[in-house]
Amino acid sequence: MSIVFHNLEFIKEDDLVIRNSNRALNYGDGFFETIKIINTKPFNFSTHYLRYCFACTVLKLEHKENAENLRLILSKLIKHNNIVNGSARIRISRSGEGKYLPNSTSSDIVISTNDGSGFEINTPISLYIFSDEKKTKGKISNIKSVNALVSVLGVISAKESGFGNAILMNTEGNCIETTNSNIFLVKNEVIYTPPITDGCVDGTMRKWVVQNINVIERSIDLTDIRGADEVFVTNAINGITAVGRVEETTFSNFDYSSKLQKQLINLSLGL
Repeated sequence: MSIVFHNLEFIKEDDLVIRNSNRALNYGDGFFETIKIINTKPFNFSTHYLRYCFACTVLKLEHKENAENLRLILSKLIKHNNIVNGSARIRISRSGEGKYLPNSTSSDIVISTNDGSGFEINTPISLYIFSDEKKTKGKISNIKSVNALVSVLGVISAKESGFGNAILMNTEGNCIETTNSNIFLVKNEVIYTPPITDGCVDGTMRKWVVQNINVIERSIDLTDIRGADEVFVTNAINGITAVGRVEETTFSNFDYSSKLQKQLINLSLGL
């Protein structure tokens, strides 16, 4: 049986109790982090921890764990559950009660793990343009909030229309990300990605790409995407994935996405 970490203790997953007063359940008052595990180690941990701290600041929550303690908890949990390659999910919710006005700044933490695989060369995906609901440009849009309804509705619409995922837009009509990934485009051998201020999630794999290759951050619209030479998306679990189609626009150039994913694979293998 899988072991999870809940606040101060390691317990069996079946013994985990989420109470009716849980504020993440009632008000979406919380956030999460999903970390790739490679060869029993949390990959890109420092970047995840920085976003963890940023989310606590945005939501006015006390930091439950420092980096050293959180890394130690993850290591013990990975060992308990015999995870070699896979992922860890950290869930943070505000503790205490209250209604819209909470009576606490402290937090509850639940960490679980799942088996999976290492980074691999991904199959190109197709993207649907979702514009029924928009994301705002505030800081809440930059964190992994437990309120992910725009992403949920976006991917449902994509699947209903026969696409693998959906591009999300902000209230100004700019393309900012997909439902679970940051988005990049290549034009004339220059790579572009939307700035965080446009309302996209401050992705950990996005940050890895920006730190390892020259990228220009600017607002992107549908005309930019349709006129791109290459489009790819990034997230913590899959790494870099090429886009083969955005609705009726097709792409056959996957040079940058393949090169970056191979670099990521080699890095994760220690090559």
